[in-house]
Amino acid sequence: EKEDEYVNPIKKVMENSAPGIVLNGEDARMKMVQDVYNEYLNYIERLFTRYATHKTINQEELFETVKDLCVFIKENKRYVLRIMPSAEARSKNFLVIHSMRSTVLAITIGLELHIPLSKLIELGVTCILHEIGMIRLPPQLYMTDKPLTSIERAHISTHPLIGFNIIKSLNFPLSIQLGVLEHHEKENGTGYPRKLSGDKISTYAKIISV
Repeated sequence: EKEDEYVNPIKKVMENSAPGIVLNGEDARMKMVQDVYNEYLNYIERLFTRYATHKTINQEELFETVKDLCVFIKENKRYVLRIMPSAEARSKNFLVIHSMRSTVLAITIGLELHIPLSKLIELGVTCILHEIGMIRLPPQLYMTDKPLTSIERAHISTHPLIGFNIIKSLNFPLSIQLGVLEHHEKENGTGYPRKLSGDKISTYAKIISV
């Protein structure tokens, strides 16, 4: 089966913009940022769908996409952080919205910490993938406002380990594997799945947890 031709989210928005538009106004700049944001949502949705149906992830494409996202957030931070999901975005799968919003915040924190670009990209990739284990769980576990039973809580708490096994099987770097595995660990050791504490928790996982 032929994969859909990939178009960089930023490039796609710029190509679809009316020629000659100058982004010198707040409203125009905000609309452009919103459009790019929505294209990144579409990209993450395709990424998850591709994995769910074919058990593959194009790592090279993912790293390049996150690299562009890091630069985009750095150049448009005060606009990106004001975005609230549109009605169209809210109708998408929760995992897509959550992964995108978390990634924007994680990269923003990374920028404030002056993390080198190569590590910032790894952080962004980790954050996009940190909930991929949820794909193997029943959606009603994470798509509900109702309190979970103890059995349901135990079931959903397996998603970091599931995600870790997925990322490991796809040969992602160890730092990304650990970020996915440890994103629910807590400084005081009360998190899961391994009840790690303090410096035993990877940096990427700490940022994603925040």
